[in-house]
Amino acid sequence: MTITPEIYANLALTAIAIILLLILATLVLILRRLGLNTQKPDKKEAARTEKTGGYPEKEGGKNRAAEDTDPSALYSSQSIEENLKGLFSHYGLNSFTMATSDGLVISSTDKNPEEDAAKYSYLYLQGKQPQSSKIRLIGVPHKGGTVVGIIKSDEELPKGDLSLIERDIRYILRRNM
Repeated sequence: MTITPEIYANLALTAIAIILLLILATLVLILRRLGLNTQKPDKKEAARTEKTGGYPEKEGGKNRAAEDTDPSALYSSQSIEENLKGLFSHYGLNSFTMATSDGLVISSTDKNPEEDAAKYSYLYLQGKQPQSSKIRLIGVPHKGGTVVGIIKSDEELPKGDLSLIERDIRYILRRNM
């Protein structure tokens, strides 16, 4: 039996399809292991979120004092993305990305978080912080692993705010994942 170029092409396409299926299956298993919640908010919640952002209004143009606010009052959405937007807004951050310790993006307010997730997760695993004081890394234990929080702001964040952000991330993870 002679193998023609068409047969080679079909074999190559079949091999590529199998590889892609294996990659997809691996990603699904990773997401399930993380317990990622992909539920969309119901219509009533979506309307509230659209109208008010779903979070307490800023008072006098400044964020409400975080230590006085219970996380359950701030992050009531069933969507992890909406709750991260609330965290982003509440603390006046430039962006906030949650990633696995091996660099996969869980959720982010950044438009292109993949490079940051890989770079800063690796840095966090080495026990280091970025050189810029405007970028901070926190680690939050979750379901036997560590979720790395990549916080970007215009100003250096006080240690108290970092503790409160970590508290809020723990709450969001418990609620949404």
